[in-house]
Amino acid sequence: AVVSTQSTGDLDVQKIKLQIITNVVSYCVSAMGSTNVINALFSTELGARKGHGNSLSLLITLLQRALDGSSHHSDNYSQLTHKALHVGQLSTEEQRELASWIVPDTGKCTGTERARYAQIRLEQLAESKDQELSLYTQLIENLVYLLWRHIHHYTVHALPDSDSQPHKKQLLSSQDSIKQLTRELSLHLTDPFLKKIVDFCSSKNTSTVTSSFTSALVRRLRKLIAV
Repeated sequence: AVVSTQSTGDLDVQKIKLQIITNVVSYCVSAMGSTNVINALFSTELGARKGHGNSLSLLITLLQRALDGSSHHSDNYSQLTHKALHVGQLSTEEQRELASWIVPDTGKCTGTERARYAQIRLEQLAESKDQELSLYTQLIENLVYLLWRHIHHYTVHALPDSDSQPHKKQLLSSQDSIKQLTRELSLHLTDPFLKKIVDFCSSKNTSTVTSSFTSALVRRLRKLIAV
């Protein structure tokens, strides 16, 4: 009943905010480039230190929130679809509340009509959650990709003993901060956190392609952490 009281306007605002974040992250993927030597958009800082807005810490924070949001929306979606399939099991009051989003005066509706309108509202809410889940899937995939590409860039292509570093001036951090990054990776990209990403990949809300790609990125992250 709590979910059903959300107005269409509230749902639209949530979706718009999520769409904006997803679009910005997608743009970052494009701006980063596809060659081995990337345009580093995020500095090496992993901790939440003041003044490090565009850092890997931001990516991790966004990823954590996206994973939590996806899990929450997945639960809501399951609840809504279950209610829509078993609308007859809802109380009269809950049916009336849901139906009121479709027809203002539910007092004139028969029991059958009220149940049908309630089902329509539940289907609308479920569709909205499904669309947001698709955005979360895209967002999480791109965040993991950004995270891996930057960590790989810093720890492999920007090593202190590298013979050729034509991109050195493009780095957002010093060699000391890169060394600190390698020391702190396991503290911030913990096994439970990485497992959470893998669990997301195995959920029914992700496609096989997305699941395989993101899972492969997690495996690559684990290798970088283990070095």
